[in-house]
Amino acid sequence: MIGICAVLIIGLGTAGYSALHPDASLSDQLYKTLGLFTFGFSAPTGNIPWQLNVARWLAPALLSYAAVKTILLMLRGQLLLLRIRRLQNHAVVCGLGEYGWPIVQALAAKDIPTVVIEPDPMNSHLGWADNTGVYVLPGNARDANNLVKVNVTQAKYLLAVTEDDAANTEIIVQAYQLKQADPESPLLKCIAHVQSHELAAVLYDDAVFSQDFAHFSARIINRQQLAARWLLLQHGPDTELVNDIPRLEEIRILLLGNHAFVEDLIVRLTKLGHYGTAHPVHITLAGPQAAVQLEAINKRWPVLSEIISIKAKDIALSFLSAQNAQQLINSFKPHLIYLCAADTESTLIGAKALARLTLHCPVMVCQFADDLLTRSIEPAFHSYAQFKFVYPTQEIFTVAAIFNATQDQLAIAIHNHYVESQIAAGDTAANNTSLVRWEDLPETLKDANRNQADHLQIKCRVITGSLHYTPEQIEQALNDKKTLERLARMEHDRWVAEKRLDGWHYTEGAKNIAARLSPSLISWEQLPESERQKDRDSVHNIPHLLRWIESSTTNHE
Repeated sequence: MIGICAVLIIGLGTAGYSALHPDASLSDQLYKTLGLFTFGFSAPTGNIPWQLNVARWLAPALLSYAAVKTILLMLRGQLLLLRIRRLQNHAVVCGLGEYGWPIVQALAAKDIPTVVIEPDPMNSHLGWADNTGVYVLPGNARDANNLVKVNVTQAKYLLAVTEDDAANTEIIVQAYQLKQADPESPLLKCIAHVQSHELAAVLYDDAVFSQDFAHFSARIINRQQLAARWLLLQHGPDTELVNDIPRLEEIRILLLGNHAFVEDLIVRLTKLGHYGTAHPVHITLAGPQAAVQLEAINKRWPVLSEIISIKAKDIALSFLSAQNAQQLINSFKPHLIYLCAADTESTLIGAKALARLTLHCPVMVCQFADDLLTRSIEPAFHSYAQFKFVYPTQEIFTVAAIFNATQDQLAIAIHNHYVESQIAAGDTAANNTSLVRWEDLPETLKDANRNQADHLQIKCRVITGSLHYTPEQIEQALNDKKTLERLARMEHDRWVAEKRLDGWHYTEGAKNIAARLSPSLISWEQLPESERQKDRDSVHNIPHLLRWIESSTTNHE
C-alpha cells in the first residue's frame, strides 16, 4: 500500500513540476519530486499546478506514516519477544511447511501455547497463525540464538519438522546442549522428523536420541511411517477381515499405486502382519513401474521377501480400465485392496475402475492430499459398501499420535512386565541388557515394545473374531492351550520379522546386541522351551494390559 502511494505521489509530483517547469529535464523533475518527501518543496509564488500541490502535502505525510509504522513494527517485535520469553510449558515448532502446518493446527486445537520459528516471510500460513494467537519468530531454527529467544529451555515440546533432515537433527542437538547448560529446567519432549531411513538408523545409536534424561527426551518420527501405522491400526486385515481370518490359509493384499507411502506400508505389514495363518501375508504391488519400485524396496530391505510373499505387476493407473482391473483381480484374488496412487487424478481413476467391478473384498482408497476434488467426488462412492476413503497422512497429526502417548504407556507396561518376569525367572541385567528402566532402554528396543503393543489388538481380534472384546473374554480364551500356543507363536514370528528387518542375524553363540546377533532367530519348532515360555508369558499378560487400558481410558474421561 505504501509503495502504491509513493508511486502515485511521484507521478503527481513529476507531472506538477513538468507543468511548472516545462523546459526542465525528466531527471530534474524526478529529483525535485523526491525532495517533497523531506519537505524540500520550492517553487515561485503564484499558480502552483494542482498535481504538485497535492504531492507536496502527501509526500511528507506518507514518509511520516511509514516512519511511525516502522517504529510500531519494531516495538511490536520487541513486545513479541518479551511475551515469548515469558512463556512456560509451551510448544516450539520449527518449520511451518507441509509437516509443521498440521502439527501447529493440532497444538492450537489443544490450546497449547505455541511458538513457530519460520524463515520464509511469504509462508502462506503466517496469516492464520497470527489470527489464531500462535507466535511466529522469523528466522532460522538452526541458530541457537533463536532457540534461546523462544525460551526453549522452559518449553514442554520442541518439534523440528522442517523438510530438511539435517536441519531437524541439528535443531534437536542444539536444544540438547542448551538444556545441558540448564539441568534444573523442566522436561523438554523433542520430536525430529527424519525422512531418511538410513539417517534414522544412525541417529538411533546417538545418545541424544537413544536415551531419556531427567530434563530432555528426543524421538525420531517419520510421517509416512506414522501414516502406515495408523492405516494398519484402523483399517488393517485384522479390522477389515476380522470375520474371515480364522478360515484363511493366507491373506492376499493388493497394493495398487506408486505412492512412496507403499514402501512404508509394505515394511509395516512385514513387521506387524502376523495373523496366525498357515502361510505369510502375500502382497502384490501393482502400478506404474511396480517392478522397478519393488526392486528398490528389496535393495533397502533385503530380507523382506524372505519373511512375506511379494511380487510386482506393472500397470498404468492413469489409464486403468475396468477390464484391466478385472484381469488383475481375477489373477490375484485379493482379500483386501489398498489404493495408494501418487496423485489425486490416478486415485480417482483407479477407484472408478474398481467400482465398476463386482468386488467381494474391502477397498481402502488412500488419499494423501485433502483437496476439494477428492472431497467433492468421495460422496459418489458412498453407495459402494466395500469402499472407504481414508486420509493416513492427515489423521496422524494429533498431539497424542505424534508423541505416541497411549502407545508408549502400553509399551512401558509391556517392558516392565518383561523385566519383572525375567528377574523372577533368575535372569539378571548382567546377562540381559534389556533388564533396565524404560528411560535407559535403547530406542530400537523401545520401538520393539511399541510394535508389540500395536500387535496386541491383532492377537485379540484373531482369537475372538470380533472388533470388540473384554479382558475376561481373552482370559477365558487363553485357558485353551492351543489358543495360547497359537498367540505365542504369532508373537515369536512377529519378533523374528522385526529383528531381521532391523539387521539382526542368527548365531549359534550367545546373544550380542552390538553385533545384532541372536540364537533365537529360528522357527518356533526349533526354539528352546525357555524362549517359548517368554512368548507365552507375554501372551498371558494381555488381559492385564487390557484392564490397564480400560482403567487409563476411564481415568482420562
